[in-house]
Amino acid sequence: MEIIMENGYRTKVGVITYHSAYNFGSVLQALATQEAIKRLGYEADIINYRMKRQKQYYQKLYRTAFGSKTFIKDLIMMPVRGKRLQRAKAYEQFIESRLNLTKEFEVPEAAMQVFAEYPCIVSGSDQIWNFHSNELEGQAIDYMKPYLLSDFNGKKVSYASSISNMSDVELDSIIGYISQFDHLSFREASSNKRINEKYKLGSINVPDPTFLLSRKDWIDLLDLKQSKDERYILYYSLRSYKPQRERIALLKQISERTGYKIKVVTPFVYLNYPDDYFEIHPEFGPLEFISNIINAEMIITDSYHGTILSVNFEKNFFSMCENTGSEFRKTDILCQLGLENRIIADIEESFTKLDSAIDYTQVRLKVEALRTIGYDYLKNALSSD
Repeated sequence: MEIIMENGYRTKVGVITYHSAYNFGSVLQALATQEAIKRLGYEADIINYRMKRQKQYYQKLYRTAFGSKTFIKDLIMMPVRGKRLQRAKAYEQFIESRLNLTKEFEVPEAAMQVFAEYPCIVSGSDQIWNFHSNELEGQAIDYMKPYLLSDFNGKKVSYASSISNMSDVELDSIIGYISQFDHLSFREASSNKRINEKYKLGSINVPDPTFLLSRKDWIDLLDLKQSKDERYILYYSLRSYKPQRERIALLKQISERTGYKIKVVTPFVYLNYPDDYFEIHPEFGPLEFISNIINAEMIITDSYHGTILSVNFEKNFFSMCENTGSEFRKTDILCQLGLENRIIADIEESFTKLDSAIDYTQVRLKVEALRTIGYDYLKNALSSD
């Protein structure tokens, strides 16, 4: 179905989200949201709001504005400086070539000036309503206001927005903005329940945008090549130095037991892994990352998007979840899909499950049902008066 305005053009929908963080999940979910809206018959523009703090956090190789510990960690990564520059280039090329971007805005007031060009704006997905996201930590509420669609008078739609582990006091400070949305949805089931029980806003739970595209959709969209030329386990982790050091010996054991090399993707940590068992890839951009998920024999990850992309591509995987912070983002969806047995507290816990393949027959049906929920919600929200 194509939505036509009186002048013969398709209706333009604005999308505001974390689209330009050097984070695989952020960039891929932005692309998926854009593509899903296009498939419903609309044009989709990503509002190119790139805060100064976000640029400092992701683009600078040696960050001096985030404390001495962060700066020291960056200095430790000097041996892979060239590969990190390659990574930054890969991200920028992906963002520029794959996303339909407006001109760039660095400050909230400038970003919100473009709102008037759209009859409808979709806010989300990702942790855009979380004061503790890398982009918003320590920032004034003004920097969140574009994501809250403050001062926008058109139709306000949230898609799979995430409040993560915000406190009740923090939520109270933004609920006045959230309550003004015409259509409201959250990514995590527990967050959706919390919002409805506390504020009675009638929101619904929808899947992460990356689920809106099937495995085949992703392969076709990005022209991904499937290959069995090499067999490997993809290890993708966002944890800091101490847990990474502790995991080396355990990952080596997994490599010895399976006969597969371990491809290591740890964007914020550099360690000297034994070459006989490991390949490190600090140069991966979004395209290289998703291609290596598609072709991996197994994925071991502590990342939310690493986990759900593994599910969507029907891979054998383990999701490391500590009982702290915002781990519910992973456990919510895995329990919803009947995959709680893929949750592990540490790598050692996977040893007894290495030979157990996942039967995706029922999981596939559940993912398809979630995809339908997501599209039905978007279709209704975008087409309503």
